[in-house]
Amino acid sequence: MTTNQSSVDQWTQMLTRLTESYRESRSFCSPQISIIFFKAKQMFRIQHFAIRIVRFLLALAVLSLFLTLYELAYFSHEDNRPVNTEASTTSDGMDSWSVSQMMAFLDSSRMTNRSSCNVFYEFGGVVINDTYRYKDGQKSVCLDEGLKPAVNDCLVYSFGIDNEWSFDDDMAKLGCDVFSFDPSMEEDDHNRSPKIHFFRMGIWNRDGQIFLDKKRPEVAWKVLTLSSVYERLKVFHGQRIIDYVKIDIEGDEWTILPQIIQSGILNRIKQLAMEIHFDGDDSVDDIRQRINLLLSLEREHGMIPFDYKNNLNSKGFVPAAPNNYACAEIVYFNSKFKNVKSN
Repeated sequence: MTTNQSSVDQWTQMLTRLTESYRESRSFCSPQISIIFFKAKQMFRIQHFAIRIVRFLLALAVLSLFLTLYELAYFSHEDNRPVNTEASTTSDGMDSWSVSQMMAFLDSSRMTNRSSCNVFYEFGGVVINDTYRYKDGQKSVCLDEGLKPAVNDCLVYSFGIDNEWSFDDDMAKLGCDVFSFDPSMEEDDHNRSPKIHFFRMGIWNRDGQIFLDKKRPEVAWKVLTLSSVYERLKVFHGQRIIDYVKIDIEGDEWTILPQIIQSGILNRIKQLAMEIHFDGDDSVDDIRQRINLLLSLEREHGMIPFDYKNNLNSKGFVPAAPNNYACAEIVYFNSKFKNVKSN
């Protein structure tokens, strides 16, 4: 009995020691194990969040690539699409445009190709000291090969003077023969200088007389088409190409431009500068037709618009587009002469 009791006591003590050892070991390891599990959980969360960020960035990159490819494909199609000369309005989607949208289009990158002329310089111009203090009357002249007026051997037509001679004078200093026209000026035909020859007549869509003098409505102006002017001045300059034609005739450019296009005289002009005008009397259809007329110069006749400047004093002249300018200077060069070396 004593021996059995002794064995039980020994086992009891052994179990007690083992239990205490287990408790001690558990109480020692539990905090470390908890810390390890907490840190592992944190790392898992961080990795999961990082994976989500990477996936989001990859999605953005794929979307950006897709949009870039779509834009390239779209504009490539726009640049290479065939020109529909009978429905140019529809091709530009202007049928549903408002007046303000069409006026904004004029000053957009779609209207002019400013990079088409590598070097151009402004001739003439005077500073207007009013609210905006801007320069007016200056004309951009492209100086690229084949287009630049040759020093001492160039021909210029200038329509619309109004006693502001800065452009004509600058071109004469370059050595150009300048023929200046304005029926509204109360001056007879004369030579302003050995290089500048003034004629008291205007440009129109037919030869004859018109009554447009607002101050003297009874006074008739002598007018000729551009091609008729050229024919009459052959006695002075022969069959020369006209290096530069400047037209600033206060809104009547819309009357003469179709006749200029139809006559074929554009084939003899290297550069054409026009001041274009819109006002409150112009209907939506008027503005749309006029913009398409300008676009036809490039699409159908190879005249590339390389400069466009707003007249800062013309903002709000068209009530339907109060935030847009109604008057601007647009300059074209004839692409058939570009990069052709002068003799």
